[in-house]
Amino acid sequence: MNFRLMVLNIKQFCPQLSVPVIKQRINVRYQQVLGYEDWEFLKASTTVRVLGQVGNTSTESCSVTEGSASVVGSSTAWTSAMNGWLFRVGTDSQPYVISSVTSGTTLTLETVYGGETDASADFTYWPRYYSPASDVGEVLNVVYQTELIERSQAQLNQLDPERESVGNPLYWSVFSKDDALGAVNIELYPPADEDYVVTVNYKKLVSDLSADTDEPVFRPELLEAGALWDCYRLVYGVTQNPTYIGMARDAQNEFQILLRQITIEDLSTASLPRRVRRAVEVQGFDNNFYVSHDI
Repeated sequence: MNFRLMVLNIKQFCPQLSVPVIKQRINVRYQQVLGYEDWEFLKASTTVRVLGQVGNTSTESCSVTEGSASVVGSSTAWTSAMNGWLFRVGTDSQPYVISSVTSGTTLTLETVYGGETDASADFTYWPRYYSPASDVGEVLNVVYQTELIERSQAQLNQLDPERESVGNPLYWSVFSKDDALGAVNIELYPPADEDYVVTVNYKKLVSDLSADTDEPVFRPELLEAGALWDCYRLVYGVTQNPTYIGMARDAQNEFQILLRQITIEDLSTASLPRRVRRAVEVQGFDNNFYVSHDI
């Protein structure tokens, strides 16, 4: 059942409500259900290639000028893929963020260069952060050989504010989000001394339904029952017709039954001991279930 069909079905029972209002109630209920449990169907993983620091070759160098953000390379082959990366000149402790690469031999820093002018300096550059996938809403863990330790940006800044150390990945940190509801970007520390591949386990970011053909990531009848429950109450507020109170109760009961069903179905695939999953299937569970079972 797609978004359009759900709207039409609800409109049939609640003709007093406009289509935009019905769509809004569907999406409100959609996000509520998504946040109701730690759903297994929202969990995924991906691999990320971590790039080692790149230094100049024996034939390459760069020219930097104190007070200027422009960097000119000699025999370099810089690309726009380096936009946003960190750039270190020679043995300077402070790396700079690359604002843009305009050609193979020209790039611009986000801030002006604060060191001494040098017409033939060595350089090093590396990615500042990684974007594992466009649907990453929450990073659960990062694995390279073993699970990496999560640290905050403040902790990494205390440990190595200039990111001078290099090596294999030991820590990970949430670096930023694209926006309030956007995908998560992560930093790996220390900066890699060579290329590595890490596994990122995450919880998917699920956007609101918008196109007519959009379908929810769980059983659509659950979403329709929840939205219908909300819409019946809205209609009662407009009409004061007590019939809608009874209809709202029926929709509420259906919603709660379906929610319990998909919760049990989802938990049956969770990475929990089998005896716990079997107990849930037989008995159901409430908020005290995890406390009363040794998992």
